[in-house]
Amino acid sequence: MSDREPIFEESRSVEDLQHLQLTVLMTEMVRSRGVMRVAKDLGVNYRTLSAALETGRLSRRMRGALEKALLEGAGSPAREQLERNDLLTGRLERVEELAEASTRGLATVHGEVEDLRNEHGQALRSIEGKLAQGDGGKGTPESTSFVSLAQPPSPPRPPRPPRREFPELATLEPAADDEAVFGDAWPLIREWRELRESHPDRGKGLDWLREEERLMTVELALLDDHGLTLPPQDYPLTGLNRNNQTNWRRTTLAETRRALRRRERLRWPLRVLALALRLLHR
Repeated sequence: MSDREPIFEESRSVEDLQHLQLTVLMTEMVRSRGVMRVAKDLGVNYRTLSAALETGRLSRRMRGALEKALLEGAGSPAREQLERNDLLTGRLERVEELAEASTRGLATVHGEVEDLRNEHGQALRSIEGKLAQGDGGKGTPESTSFVSLAQPPSPPRPPRPPRREFPELATLEPAADDEAVFGDAWPLIREWRELRESHPDRGKGLDWLREEERLMTVELALLDDHGLTLPPQDYPLTGLNRNNQTNWRRTTLAETRRALRRRERLRWPLRVLALALRLLHR
């Protein structure tokens, strides 16, 4: 028996690795498309997929559907991300070309401003010399006042920071122009960033469910009321892709609220029992 134990352990490790791989694939698909869409694509019941997400256990039917999706690879989040990266690479090259042209233009403007400043200084020194010669080297009050009031031009204002390529993207990283860019959505953006930083992805307690409910509510407000696009997307979404972002959040919000109500209903009998025990011991 001792000779067979390593083989058993190795087989079990492989099964654990396969289970982890399928679970990660399932989670990525749900985050990208929503529970209803993924259940339809996999050909499984919505309740089967929801149970797998909640418990982390894969039924035989669920495992078979995920293994088939993994082998086919069609429409997986990884492949969609690769296609998106190809589009962004071309877009980035065009942005770099525009930035280089803008830099050359800005250097030309700075050179012209410097030339104008030098010409103004020469003209000012010429006027001062003529006034001094006309007074025999003794400046009159009027000339003194004129010279004292003549000041060199103020330096040019520093260029404004470049505009964001996609101001419709909600970002987790803070920036100096956040309030100006997000406008009315700025208070929700700050609360959303705090929730995303402190709220774990998994949990079952009452406090976790309340935070999950608030996070989904805030994200739906940013999507629906303010027209923003949330991470991990890196360009604004429209049409069906945008609907996917809102649909799975609405589904998650509804499931979270049901779980929250169940938790709160369970607390009442416990409270009543605790109160009864206190009254009995008085």
